[in-house]
Amino acid sequence: MTVATSVPESGNQPSPSHLGRVFWLLGVIPSNVLWAVALWALAKGMTSLMLGMFVVLLLFTGWIIPTVWKAAPSAQNPNLGLAARGLTVAWGLNTVLVIFFLTLQLVGQ
Repeated sequence: MTVATSVPESGNQPSPSHLGRVFWLLGVIPSNVLWAVALWALAKGMTSLMLGMFVVLLLFTGWIIPTVWKAAPSAQNPNLGLAARGLTVAWGLNTVLVIFFLTLQLVGQ
């Protein structure tokens, strides 16, 4: 029986900072910038920009979750990979729910 682990074999080990780059540089920072623009558009009453940002955020969320999931085994500590996966999924669920309720509120006005 073969056991799958989250630690890559020593011969083809990716750089230890791969998960960090994916999580922070491709995940956290861009998603915060996208949310800042969306909320700025909401505050300024720019509905079309806000709805466009919601679409971009949903597409981004659909891309970043599997990207972080695939990068998680490159973490030197398997717990960090697990934490990155959990945080990214939680962030994605939060994004979907906030967009849903903000859109619902916008439709109700």
